[in-house]
Amino acid sequence: MEGDTPRREEDPSRQTEPVVQITRSELRRLMEEAGRNALVQHERRTVTPLGREVPRRRLFKEKEIEEQPEQLEEASREEPVKGNEAEGSEIGSSERERGKRREPGISRAEVDDVGRQIEHLGKQIDELKRRGEIVSQNRNSPFSNKILMKVVDPSFMMPDLLKYDGTKDSQEHVAGFELVMNLYGQSSAINAKLFVTTLTGKAQEWFTSLPSGGIETFEQLIQKFTFHFASKRKQKRSATYLFSIRQREDESLKNFIGRFNNETLEVQTFE
Repeated sequence: MEGDTPRREEDPSRQTEPVVQITRSELRRLMEEAGRNALVQHERRTVTPLGREVPRRRLFKEKEIEEQPEQLEEASREEPVKGNEAEGSEIGSSERERGKRREPGISRAEVDDVGRQIEHLGKQIDELKRRGEIVSQNRNSPFSNKILMKVVDPSFMMPDLLKYDGTKDSQEHVAGFELVMNLYGQSSAINAKLFVTTLTGKAQEWFTSLPSGGIETFEQLIQKFTFHFASKRKQKRSATYLFSIRQREDESLKNFIGRFNNETLEVQTFE
């Protein structure tokens, strides 16, 4: 109608939200409660030792009581809830601490043991490589790979062994070699390798002429050696030979007895 003041339509965007009135003490309490909740959430995310966690909570509660004497009764009603929260946080922290303590650790001794195993494995690999090189370098050797793979210990001191050139008794040479090597307790393969180092001249030529890889053991080597040089073996005399020994005119009795005893060593014995 004319004369009436036109009604303004309210803009929905200008509608104001309902105003909530709150006192200053309530605002302070809400802010402190929000801070307390934030602290609890932070403690749940981090592990705080119980020895420092409990005194800090107690200090926080005492400060709250001092600042809000009028809220003492309300705070006392909320105390069981907060106590449960603190207890839950403490239990969670304690469980996490125990979980950390239960985690298996690696001791220094275990680390050293692994290091020693790796070092030992490396030495074994180097030894296998070295043996492989020895085999490849001695493909024409009369020794089999079984003997070639055996390596003399670097700490082994080579004894003084008599040489054999093929002109003396082969069995005497073998007996002398075994007499010395029995003192060292070497394996059959090592004895075979050491024995051929005593061969010179014709004896060495004989060994190098053997087929490649044909000798498997020390015993087999000695058998072939004594058979080949059997002609060089001293022939034993019969016992009747001793009756032919006479003392010379210019020979003393002492010298005759010594010569006679030496001749008896050349006589074949019968068991």
